[in-house]
Amino acid sequence: MRICLRLLACVIAGLSLFPAADSAPAQTPGNGTEIPLQRCDRLPIVILRADNVDKRFLVDTAATSLLNEKSFPRGHNRAVRIQSWNETTALSAREVSIGELSLGNHILLGVKLPAIDLSAISKACGGTVDGILGVDLLEQLGVTIDLKRSVASLGITPPGSFEALLIADMDKAMHSCSEAFNNKDADKLASCFDPDFVLSSPSGELRGRDEATNHFKQKYFGANPYVHLSLTISDQRAIGDVVWSLYDYTIESPSIHAAGRGMMLCRRSENRWRILSMHESPIEPELKSMGRRNR
Repeated sequence: MRICLRLLACVIAGLSLFPAADSAPAQTPGNGTEIPLQRCDRLPIVILRADNVDKRFLVDTAATSLLNEKSFPRGHNRAVRIQSWNETTALSAREVSIGELSLGNHILLGVKLPAIDLSAISKACGGTVDGILGVDLLEQLGVTIDLKRSVASLGITPPGSFEALLIADMDKAMHSCSEAFNNKDADKLASCFDPDFVLSSPSGELRGRDEATNHFKQKYFGANPYVHLSLTISDQRAIGDVVWSLYDYTIESPSIHAAGRGMMLCRRSENRWRILSMHESPIEPELKSMGRRNR
């Protein structure tokens, strides 16, 4: 990873020589598209929300983004290459995953950033600096920094862009749930269901995470050879943190065949997607065969 040394040189040279940051009120959006900035000496500070927690990020449009390892203690070690105007330095840093990073109503999902020690910058500012908001994330968030007016201007979010991100994130989670079924992993499959999960079909209802998991385990996980689930999701809509989807499914083995379609509601909480309900309608084998011949 290449990070402009303009910022990192300040750390090495000793930002503690700078005066403390000017006092600033709590950061709140001035209107729907502008967020006031705080200051660390001459550099602006903006408040981002990382997994629903406010974090202070120093804005540097000539750097790429990174985190303060003191503020984000979890992650995996990896090599980071820092390039200046005349040399490249290799450092060891942690890679940290943030489920949701937001500024105002602009949101990024599944962000991965390196974390290094930024304590010198925090000391210089007289307060915590949790990370650097660089040009890469500024571009992704659609943010323009207006230093003269001391605000972060949020561009217009393209219609449906956040909805598309939510749906893509939910699809990834559901793929993992299908894999849990096909791998006969009952514990992982159980984590896919909300505690109040409901599965409704013409044959009856399953209520609750435990009842649903036990049903699938007893009916399918003991089959030999294994049963394979295929799930095709379509026509999805997001409302808040809830996504509803239409889906087609098949469950196949030499001795078992089931096919149908249904509607599924999934909800994201604590940065995790869980299935709230599934309403299924089996497809008659004759109709399925006819459908295949017509394709």
